Amino acid sequence: MASLQYKCLNCKAGLEFYPPTQKWKCHYCFSEFTKEELDEVQQVQDSMDEELPELDSYRCTSCGAELITDKTTSATFCLYCKNPAIIKSRFTGKFKPKYVIPFRLTKEQAVELYKKWIGKHLFAPDEFKHKEEMEKVTGVYAPFWLFDCKTQGSIEGQGTRVRSWTQGEYRYTETRYYRVVRSGSAEYNKVPVDASKKLDDAFMQLIEPYNYQDLTDFSMQYMSGFMAEKYDVESEEAKSAVKKRVEQYTEKRLKETIGGYASYRDTYKSITLQEAQENYALLPVYLLVNKYKGKDHLFIVNGQTGKVVGDAPISRWKQLRFAGLIFAASWLLAVFGGALFGR
Repeated sequence: MASLQYKCLNCKAGLEFYPPTQKWKCHYCFSEFTKEELDEVQQVQDSMDEELPELDSYRCTSCGAELITDKTTSATFCLYCKNPAIIKSRFTGKFKPKYVIPFRLTKEQAVELYKKWIGKHLFAPDEFKHKEEMEKVTGVYAPFWLFDCKTQGSIEGQGTRVRSWTQGEYRYTETRYYRVVRSGSAEYNKVPVDASKKLDDAFMQLIEPYNYQDLTDFSMQYMSGFMAEKYDVESEEAKSAVKKRVEQYTEKRLKETIGGYASYRDTYKSITLQEAQENYALLPVYLLVNKYKGKDHLFIVNGQTGKVVGDAPISRWKQLRFAGLIFAASWLLAVFGGALFGR
């Protein structure tokens, strides 16, 4: 499989995209290069490329090792020389993304976020807190479909207004019922839908939103130094997910216009998705998968904003030990504290 490595223009070592400067950095001679400088070199290289068949292995252009990847890995590292490699054929044709949001956070920043997060989980297994486990945090460009769409919606329901007053010895309550109707249309741009079956859809929604001001045209250069996945969820399959999301958004916006009633309940709702158009994009995440008793536990950082979400298991041994300490402390306080105050 054809693989691509961006080389330092000075010493020919592998280059990696460096989020703090938004440039490409050589960690050997510490040179940095702009996208324009790399584009100039890439144009010459592209003119010499030939189409190669899609395989499930690639050869490292630095050390010559032949490595195996799964069918969705698009950018990776050589396990032997650690040089970043980009599998060019997996960014072509229908798998060529239109957009990318480059990383803003470094791996070191993501590891610090993980330390703070796992530190708050007192009953998490000790192995989740080891340094070697934290170092497994990996920067990954995750595949997303970004949908532009319109919705047309209408809701109908019953609202009530209540009036109470006192006359003589009696208290009166009057309830009036109203037919409430709302309708309207809405337009949504770049609604994200996770396009990888490997990643938990709920977690991927929780690390939103992304700042689309950083959204730029796709270039393979941004992949250098990071892992990347190509989509394995087709756009038609993703459309059902975006339909559900925008229906919820539209219903919420319609209900926000209903006010002045003591109560309201729906009797009818109709919301339709119209003119949905999708674009393929890669968005940055830092990922750590911990295994505990045969189950995967996921930790994800938004690689642009630093928003964190994760799932930490509970160590029953640590929980029982903590309960035992509390019991022992309470018993000592009851026995010796009672004796002390009894004097």
